[in-house]
Amino acid sequence: MKKTSTELSPAKRAQILGGASQVFSELGYERASVDQIAARAGVSKATVYNHFEDKKALFLACFSEGITAMEDQLNALLDTPTGNLERDLQQIGEALLRLILSPVLVKRYLVFAAQADQFPELGEELFEQGVWSGYQRMARYLERASAAGDLRFDDSLEAAIDFCSLCTGDFSIRVELAMREGLEEARLQARVSRAVRVFLKCYRA
Repeated sequence: MKKTSTELSPAKRAQILGGASQVFSELGYERASVDQIAARAGVSKATVYNHFEDKKALFLACFSEGITAMEDQLNALLDTPTGNLERDLQQIGEALLRLILSPVLVKRYLVFAAQADQFPELGEELFEQGVWSGYQRMARYLERASAAGDLRFDDSLEAAIDFCSLCTGDFSIRVELAMREGLEEARLQARVSRAVRVFLKCYRA
């Protein structure tokens, strides 16, 4: 049967994801069902399946919902270097931290982490689509900087992981433990500034 534009409208998709986020947060991935999600979203089960192949696809979509603008900002910085390496890295690091420290992303990560042992294949997909994809994009940015003669390294992917790790430091574990005090913007910028200095000391050509 042909799917109508109403069934596939962005508003309906957002409505489904809103209900799904609530159900996943309350029940976790295993106990949540598509029936419960449809009821919470106020749509039919058929409408949910018109938008999402299965519960896994719905869960993965929930992880990115609400953080698209931050992801787009980070990707734009990675894809359009200005030629000022130090300034670019500072902006990239700050955008990265704002993304991974966003309350919505941390909350959804904790929902899944509590039962990750039961669904290792889902964890692998989340890692591939999120963290690993980000590392690869960062590596491509660093490769362009290397081609311009600004950086020198043996492995761009390892260099990308180094930079991201220097930026995150202990911030990610702090927010996972609900220790958000002291993570204001000024401290975020200072953390990234230090990460950029250490990274360039190691990798500047």
